[in-house]
Amino acid sequence: MIRTTQENMQYLSSKLSKQLKRRFGKGPETCYVMQKGKRFYVYMRNFITPAEEVLISSNELNLATNFRSTVINTVVKDFIPEVETVLGNLYEYFRSDWDYDRNTGILLFEINNMVEEQIEVSFEKPLLKLLDEIGSKTHKKASCLKIVSYSQNICTIESQKVLLQLERFVYQNGDFDLLLHQAREIKKEYMNCKHLFENIFNRSIEDIFIIWDYEKDRNDIVFIFNKEYREN
Repeated sequence: MIRTTQENMQYLSSKLSKQLKRRFGKGPETCYVMQKGKRFYVYMRNFITPAEEVLISSNELNLATNFRSTVINTVVKDFIPEVETVLGNLYEYFRSDWDYDRNTGILLFEINNMVEEQIEVSFEKPLLKLLDEIGSKTHKKASCLKIVSYSQNICTIESQKVLLQLERFVYQNGDFDLLLHQAREIKKEYMNCKHLFENIFNRSIEDIFIIWDYEKDRNDIVFIFNKEYREN
């Protein structure tokens, strides 16, 4: 039986939710999947488990993140072959980001060596200018900023060469707790500028994620939009 694109997305969403519930004992309240170019996204809401709530209330955010990452990595190993079979693509990279304050998270699967189409939008110049300004204050000024995904639901900007020399040293020495703390502090700066981004997009923003790839010295900044448009 041939499924439509929407049916494929619904199938993968249901499949992942069931796998998460089996591994965690609790699945997400909402699990929304989408494919944009060489990236496959999973956006989840209300997924914190009782064990994580205890860690978070004790301000053990790194432990909560490490716990979740361990289980998520196991789930992803089972889920990726399903995605590849349904969508017919080979996904070689997987990354994630979580917001425990909002109880949301995002998974990002990426195809290697796939040429991306050029995305042209009217707000590109002010958006990249603002990202450049924030990035210069919070981490290293990116060597390249590029919009890689855009739709009514999402906008993703890839930033390259964003790690300071100290951050590269910390990563190479395996001090991931320090990097997790730094990533949370950096995200706060972007969230503090949420209203500025909303003015540029003319959209209400539901979430901002920064998905780091320390090995390749890059990150993806992902904006998730609310359904409604802002009124001028």
